[in-house]
Amino acid sequence: MKHRIRNLSEEQVIIDAYGCGGTGSHVLNGLARMSKALADLGHPGIHVMAYDPDDVTHANVGRQAFYETDVGYNKAKVLTDRINLYYRQRWAGNSHKAPSSGSRADIVIVCVDTKKSRKVISKARFKKEAYVIDCGNEKTTGQVIMGQYKGGLPFPYEENKALVTGKESKEPGCVDQYYRQDLFINSMVSTYALHLVWNLFRKAELDVRGVFMDIENGITNPVKC
Repeated sequence: MKHRIRNLSEEQVIIDAYGCGGTGSHVLNGLARMSKALADLGHPGIHVMAYDPDDVTHANVGRQAFYETDVGYNKAKVLTDRINLYYRQRWAGNSHKAPSSGSRADIVIVCVDTKKSRKVISKARFKKEAYVIDCGNEKTTGQVIMGQYKGGLPFPYEENKALVTGKESKEPGCVDQYYRQDLFINSMVSTYALHLVWNLFRKAELDVRGVFMDIENGITNPVKC
């Protein structure tokens, strides 16, 4: 069954990005490229509100989309300030967690890394029929699942209870960060998420709304509408 996409081409589209770390930092940079491409096509544009309470650390440089000069500064503000400067946008970087009350955005991209954070987000109120995209990963596997809040597609956190329930996955503190998460798993997850968003602008309907992936074994399983 195909999903008919509601029109997102007549006015500026608001996008909320929750989490600007491993996956979220790559998503933000991709959205900046997307905004430029949409402007080239005559679209009214997108406005992004990014949320993350964490500051950049030395451990973030390399795997996440940050540089040594970013260390000590808030992740959301670093990314949006850079995008605003180089892409001439007016995006907002917020140095706090995603608002628990909800969002009026047309599209919400969730890139948080704990079930606890997802559970809070799952209880928030969103704009009716807003698209909600959950992005997550383990060491070499990941998922991107798009749904809607009170729309034609199922809400990701009602459909996939495992995203908000059960124990958090943990590794011993002595394990290096590249063992915990492969160097390229986050950028792979972000690419699939960005492609879904791009399709919302460029297509009239969808038959795939996500993917489960395993980059170690080269496996992808699509999530059908």
